[in-house]
Amino acid sequence: MRISTNQIFQQGLSGILQQQARLSQTQLQLSTGKRINSPADDPVGSARLQELERAVLQQGVFDRNVGRARQRLEVAESSVASSANVIQRVRELTVQASNDTLNSDNRAQVAVELRQRLDQLIGIANTRDGDGEYIFAGAQAGSRPFVESAGQVVYVGDSIQRELAIAPGVTVRDGEPGDRVFMAIRDGNGVVRAEPAAGNAGSGFVNLETRVDRSVYDGDTYTIEFVDADSYVVRDGNGDLVVGTPPAVPGDPPIGEPFSPGETIEFAGLGVVVRGAPAAGDEFVIEPARNQSVFATLGALIDTLEADPGDPAAVAAQRQGIDDALAQLERIEGRLIEVRADIGGRQKTLDDVENSVADQRLSLESLVSEIRDLDYAEAITRLQQELVTLQAAQQSFARVQGLSLFQFLR
Repeated sequence: MRISTNQIFQQGLSGILQQQARLSQTQLQLSTGKRINSPADDPVGSARLQELERAVLQQGVFDRNVGRARQRLEVAESSVASSANVIQRVRELTVQASNDTLNSDNRAQVAVELRQRLDQLIGIANTRDGDGEYIFAGAQAGSRPFVESAGQVVYVGDSIQRELAIAPGVTVRDGEPGDRVFMAIRDGNGVVRAEPAAGNAGSGFVNLETRVDRSVYDGDTYTIEFVDADSYVVRDGNGDLVVGTPPAVPGDPPIGEPFSPGETIEFAGLGVVVRGAPAAGDEFVIEPARNQSVFATLGALIDTLEADPGDPAAVAAQRQGIDDALAQLERIEGRLIEVRADIGGRQKTLDDVENSVADQRLSLESLVSEIRDLDYAEAITRLQQELVTLQAAQQSFARVQGLSLFQFLR
């Protein structure tokens, strides 16, 4: 087999260049600290590495969403707690105003502080988070949710509850729409409400018992009519007698049930207590409960306390307004407790998910490191071997190139 001088040179040069390429690749790995610097280094490992890096980036998005949701929920929880403190103070003032020893001037002074508390509550309802977004505006977070219009506080946000993805297949609501927190609160006892008719002349006022037999109550409107100061009848929405006896002679008033102030009047699954001294012809209407905002409750209470009753009927109306406000304030406190508990549950979910996501991210980063990162001890050893191999190739090439007949021709 003949080997030409040109072939010897080509093989020697090729070997040196290949060894230099290996040495350069090892030096690049040592300088970057990465085993894989391009897909050509390890096609299978590179593909797996891209999948893992995408997963790590997704975990980073989840981490940011958890942080954002936590910040908004903390502001929401703090705002609800502040609202509860305001309502507690309002309730204390209302109990104080219900004292019969207070006169009209004293109640008007209480109303002054209540107005301040109302303004404070409106400010809390328009709280913003660290990004300047309104917490209780639903999806309309860029616009002020509670505005005053024609003397009333109205909600101009929406009922959409925004959600953030905090883990694969897991989302969390990052706030509360203001209509749920401050607006849609049922008055009365939550099922029905009661109020005296506008033309009442006596000093009677009405209270509802909290219990309602929902299997009996049909959602109709009922009216308690006083035949005289000592008896009453109850009619349904069609005017038919529910309690009482029809008259023996058509056209005469019905025969009523005996009335005793403070005793419970029961009908249609409801319990109603009339106090004071109703006059003949006075009426009290019991109808399905309506939604009433926190602001409307405080506004009505302020108007009630600022009124100067001049007759027994007006005194009874003022007492009715105060009692209704106390009952509604209790329901408002219940709603705020409910909302705060709901927010607390979501904060607990964030804590649990955050720990889980952190563990998953650590596991993914460990896998990425195993595939991508360089084993320095192995690489340094390999570098030394490649340097020795390159030096040997260079020295052998220098020796081999001298093996020519032309060196011996004189």
